[in-house]
Amino acid sequence: MPDLTLLTSFAILAVSTAFLLAEGEVPMPGWAWRFQAFVAIGLGVALLAFLTGSTGPIQAGLAVAVVALVSPRRWFAIGTICFASLLVTTVLYIAYLAQAAVLLAHDPTSVLLGGALVVLEVAALALILGTAFEMVDAICSIEREPPLPPPPARWPVVCIQVPTYNEPPELVIETVRSLVALDYPALRVQVIDNNTPDSELWRPLMEECTRLATEGHQVEFIHLPHWPGFKAGALNWGRDHLAPDVEIVGIIDADYIVKPNWLTSLVPYFNDPAVAFVQTPQDYRTWEDSAFYRACYVGLAYFFKVGMVSRNHWNAIIFAGTMGLIRRSALDEVGGWDEDIITEDAEVSLRVLARGYRSVYIPRAFGRGIMPLTYEGLRKQRFRWAFGGVQILRRHWRTLLDSRSRLTVAQRYAHLMGSLWWFNDFLTLGFTAFVIATAVGAVLDRPFVIQRLTGIGIVLPTVYIVLALVRYLWALRVTTGSGPVLAMAALRVNFSLSWVIALACLRGLVQKKGVFLRTPKFAGAAAVREIRMVWVESLVAAVSAVLLVLVVARLGLAPLGLVLIGLLAWALLIYGSATVYALGDPNRAPLEEVLRRKMGLELTPSVGDVMNSGFGRLGLVAGGVLALALAAGVVAASAQPPGSALPFKAVPAGPVTGPFLGIPAAPTAAPTPLASAGPTASPTAVVAGQTATPASTARPTPAPTPVPAATPAPTARPTPAPTPVPAATPTPPPPAAATPIATR
Repeated sequence: MPDLTLLTSFAILAVSTAFLLAEGEVPMPGWAWRFQAFVAIGLGVALLAFLTGSTGPIQAGLAVAVVALVSPRRWFAIGTICFASLLVTTVLYIAYLAQAAVLLAHDPTSVLLGGALVVLEVAALALILGTAFEMVDAICSIEREPPLPPPPARWPVVCIQVPTYNEPPELVIETVRSLVALDYPALRVQVIDNNTPDSELWRPLMEECTRLATEGHQVEFIHLPHWPGFKAGALNWGRDHLAPDVEIVGIIDADYIVKPNWLTSLVPYFNDPAVAFVQTPQDYRTWEDSAFYRACYVGLAYFFKVGMVSRNHWNAIIFAGTMGLIRRSALDEVGGWDEDIITEDAEVSLRVLARGYRSVYIPRAFGRGIMPLTYEGLRKQRFRWAFGGVQILRRHWRTLLDSRSRLTVAQRYAHLMGSLWWFNDFLTLGFTAFVIATAVGAVLDRPFVIQRLTGIGIVLPTVYIVLALVRYLWALRVTTGSGPVLAMAALRVNFSLSWVIALACLRGLVQKKGVFLRTPKFAGAAAVREIRMVWVESLVAAVSAVLLVLVVARLGLAPLGLVLIGLLAWALLIYGSATVYALGDPNRAPLEEVLRRKMGLELTPSVGDVMNSGFGRLGLVAGGVLALALAAGVVAASAQPPGSALPFKAVPAGPVTGPFLGIPAAPTAAPTPLASAGPTASPTAVVAGQTATPASTARPTPAPTPVPAATPAPTARPTPAPTPVPAATPTPPPPAAATPIATR
């Protein structure tokens, strides 16, 4: 029974997730712990198989055991079983979705809409699976920081580059002073200011660098008034003008304060000539006094405490720029920084690793900088990261998929998933469109079939997503020490950036050159300006809120109504959070004067406008065409009488009527038994309104030859002209009665 196999694997996933939350980080390495887990699973599935008389539970248990056996040996037993059951459940559920979309579709439009939804679902499942892999690999695993090699016989010359643009001079001066205080004997500092228009911002910095140079520090200041290539262009200029004896280059953001032992703790790793770069986490300061900043801090910490830790196991980390060191010869070998990619640091690490070099990640922070001080600044930062990630995918997808590349399979996987991960928010936007279309159909009583699912397809997706969110909150608690409230706040901040990241993905797909998010500026009240900054998210949130109220009024607390209410509330939380955080910007001033000044500079317009690009205009046109195609499909699928006029008399009595929709059950004839592969094989129509007539009842057939009760008729169509059954004695529902539900 495929359904029972899927349910068993899902049960193992739920139980192992519960154990993960309780003891997931407790060291349980080795085969002894895994053997105990296998015994427990074996006893459970054997009992279930005995009670059901099916081999489905045995098949699920064996599949989980096989995946667990081939998992990395350093993984702890609980994490191993949790990921193995998640992988098995995902594969089985994808097979189920494919069957629901293709084999059970009743017309071409249903195939089109159902296929589009399945593509979104499979992509989301793959990203959930990838996220779970790195969680288990980072947290439920033996972690050993590589031992520090002995000091080199001669300390190599290191040049720290500080690219700066439009920063308060006091902030950058503080950074430069922390650099010259480093406990390192062969140090150079190169401060590169590019394109800052206001001389009052860069001249005080130049004067301070000149003063430090007269005191004997090797500090150089350069101002590039009109220089292309953004940060990468400035770094390339600095690389071209390095002294010949410089062997290692470090990058520091203009607002970082570093610890004196930073270089002496990292440079010895370069004793190995195969090591091309060494990276440490990016950390932040001045976040403790604001709930918004605390949530941002926890959300930003996840990548360096989970993602980079997992990547380090496979020699697949990225060079994150700030707080990283890179061998100059390796940087020269790949041609320096790519000025077309706005995440030039992550991109260069892929090219360096493709040359066969090694990387080292030390999970200890040696410096702290300033987070984006405004919600607008956070949006711009996340837009740049997502846009750059898509640019890397466009530039290097052939290298990542080419088996002849010098990249290992693990390196290709890590960098491919690192770029594809940004599309998670694009998928969220697609799901939101389906939810809104479904709610409109329900309110207008114009149903359209999207998928035909059994009861499994109704319950599992919701619980699946809940388990994924629970695992994420658990990972934040374990790695950052944050409680549930703070972890949820961090999750909500990330949710609020969904539209910005989706926009960045779209523009990254159609636009080659690097661009930055241009935030519109308007005169008038601050609240009006902030709302216009997030007008798309505010519009989606408003539509979701209105539809939520209408669904409550139209369907009440019927199961279909409850499903839609939950989905619309979820969309309202995601997109409405952007409005809330944007409105908080004017009242979120830091206490220090220098940070107030940085906040003001953060709110200046950024470079770039999509409408000035042919690629951008093409992307907007393509997006409009896709939106119109989806709308046309929905209209075509819903071009039928209102739900109340559908022929309910042709639908078998049961939960298809009153108990689910709140509509009295119509008297029906005794139905012809339906062909069934199991107790849940009869499909449920996923509809956008009250109900839709199942495809199997679309048209009657001639009366079939009577079939003995022990052998059900192979047809799912009802017999013509049924004899009505008196209302006082309605026929009991058939074994596999269908239930219409809302799209997920």
